[in-house]
Amino acid sequence: MTCRGQEMRAAVRPLSGILTQHRYGQYVQDMLRLLLPCNTLMTAGDAVTVESVPYVCVRTRSLSGHIQADLRRCSR
Repeated sequence: MTCRGQEMRAAVRPLSGILTQHRYGQYVQDMLRLLLPCNTLMTAGDAVTVESVPYVCVRTRSLSGHIQADLRRCSR
């Protein structure tokens, strides 16, 4: 995956669960959650490419040991 022109390592997960569905509504099928190293610089609004598919970061959270970022797929 790339963000800000740099390659990054991340664990990519699909979103699931009732709370997530309430938060993102109809877009939940277009969402991914990334688990990133603590020192990753990513903020809401950043353009991200995962496997040649464009996404935009809509939310980040700093957790113990990693950063969690939610991405929404962009229209082509």
